[in-house]
Amino acid sequence: MRSANGSRIRHVLLLILSILFVAAGLGMIVTGADGGITTTAFFGVCAAVAVWQMWPGLLETETRSADALLARYPGPVVLRASTRKLLFLAALSTVFGGVMLWMLLHEAVPLAAQVLVWPGVVLFLGGAPVMIAMAIKGSALHLDGVDLTIVRAGRLRRVRWHDASGFTAVAVSGAAQRIVMFDDASAGETRLAAMNRQLTGRGVGLPDTYGLEPEALADLLAAWRMRAVSGKRRRLPDADRT
Repeated sequence: MRSANGSRIRHVLLLILSILFVAAGLGMIVTGADGGITTTAFFGVCAAVAVWQMWPGLLETETRSADALLARYPGPVVLRASTRKLLFLAALSTVFGGVMLWMLLHEAVPLAAQVLVWPGVVLFLGGAPVMIAMAIKGSALHLDGVDLTIVRAGRLRRVRWHDASGFTAVAVSGAAQRIVMFDDASAGETRLAAMNRQLTGRGVGLPDTYGLEPEALADLLAAWRMRAVSGKRRRLPDADRT
């Protein structure tokens, strides 16, 4: 509870600070000072992120209950990512990347700072089309009694429950929200998996939380896996047993 209150206070402070800088940026635009547009755009996005962090449900198209979903075992169950949230993230990436690129092209940025900023430009501007593609082609998580299937921009990755383990919600530096990570015993130790493991302790990450809190999604997947591995099946009513 104390941690949650501390996070909310930080988000409130970020929102207040961002609004102040937005006002300052608008004043710069009115007076014709340099940097007014970039200041307004950057801190406007920061304000939007703060609002999203305080009320993440604003961008979700569906509200789900982990207990209700687990009661539907062995499924199949399909959890779809919010298109509204994906487009919002694409807009954030575009603005952040655009502001950073403008700074590199129009201001005298020291070489040491350029080395740090250019990867951010590539990350944000490169991430925007990915988010748009996910919104158009779909991003979802399919659960059944055999495996879980991650659908990202139309591409499928199936992981058998026997191979999946260690579902946990982790905070990643630079990420706006915690993400759910796990290990896939059937996957080789790729460079991406090794990097993920170094950052989070797990090799595979889910691209979304699908309308659930990260901890709730991790608990749901862990409980679903436990039932699948143990071979547990949903008990049918007597009328359905023929």
